[in-house]
Amino acid sequence: MKKLLALILAGLITASVFTACGSSQSSSTGDAQTSQPASSSEPEEPPYNPDPLTGLENVGQYVDGQRFVAVMVNNISNNAANDARPQWGLSEAEVLVESKVEGGITRFMALYPNVENLPEQIGPVRSARHQFFQLILPWQALYVHIGESTVQSEYRTNYEYGDLDINLDRYSFPRDQARLATGVGSEHTAYTNSELLTEIIEKNDIDTEREYGSTLFNFRNYNLEPRTLEGHSAVSIDVVHSSTYRTYFEYDASSGKYLMSQYSARTGQISPSVDANNNEQLAFDNVILVLADIETHPNYVGNSYDIQDVDYSSGGVGYYFYGGRVESIRWQKPTPQSVMTFTDGAGHEIPVEINPGKTYLGIVDLDMADQCMYREDTSAGPESVSVDSAANTDFVDE
Repeated sequence: MKKLLALILAGLITASVFTACGSSQSSSTGDAQTSQPASSSEPEEPPYNPDPLTGLENVGQYVDGQRFVAVMVNNISNNAANDARPQWGLSEAEVLVESKVEGGITRFMALYPNVENLPEQIGPVRSARHQFFQLILPWQALYVHIGESTVQSEYRTNYEYGDLDINLDRYSFPRDQARLATGVGSEHTAYTNSELLTEIIEKNDIDTEREYGSTLFNFRNYNLEPRTLEGHSAVSIDVVHSSTYRTYFEYDASSGKYLMSQYSARTGQISPSVDANNNEQLAFDNVILVLADIETHPNYVGNSYDIQDVDYSSGGVGYYFYGGRVESIRWQKPTPQSVMTFTDGAGHEIPVEINPGKTYLGIVDLDMADQCMYREDTSAGPESVSVDSAANTDFVDE
């Protein structure tokens, strides 16, 4: 096994050169005795209209001038009464964020392009946490959840999020009766959709208009070929958030996507992560892991609630996976109102271009870094590379 962060910096990310394509043609008019100046063909840049969440060409899924929607989704799977899987609507999320919350469990935040085109059912909807809220705060998205921690209440108040914070505790919301009938706790059965949220928005005159001048990540122009990552091959990824909450990805070369699975303490097995709406396995073009210091929030030390706090202000290292390959990166988010940005792993402050597509963003505890790993192409042997948080420029054999 090799220490990964070591791979950090196995090379510089080369800057991409954008070349415009196309030409313009001119025609001459007038009588035969009038000479026309010669016209020169000049390259024209192809149209560029990206979806803010995927960087893909917007073909109608993103409504211009509309805020995107972030929904907190339950991920508990401890026993028969405490099981939120399979969730509804995650296969249609354009970005899925996973981070540890209290008790070692993880939670999801699913991002959708607008309130008009949501899945038929999203959920189980769960309570808000400030480590997720800080990721969407700069974008002023509609934030949908049921309940919140006291720390999140302070963030919402201090940053004057107002009606953009759609806490369904203030409104009525449905529960899935079929799931309730199986004996699952009611807190794992609430859901929402476009119709329900639109009713809330119209009734309360919530502002859904927002012009985005940039995309969520620094996406490569979709008119260009996707770039090939310069690091090692990475055909599978093990993401360890805690001893019982682990997420896995297998690269499917036929689709060019990473297929997601999760370990369940309830079953003691690793199973494909599927969407209960359509039974599709979750699949992502991009997998981004950022390593961060995650500890109990100071207000909760010694408290049974154990609310977790992510240290975003210090930045850190991470990994970007695409196309069966991996690159080391560095990430920054100096303030809650700053967007998260990625630069090359060598520390040269070269912005990393993320290829367009759906993205899984995992916020991983530094304490778990040595248990996370990726595997290279197994055709060359069962080589594994472990994720390490130490700044090292060489691979170290174990």
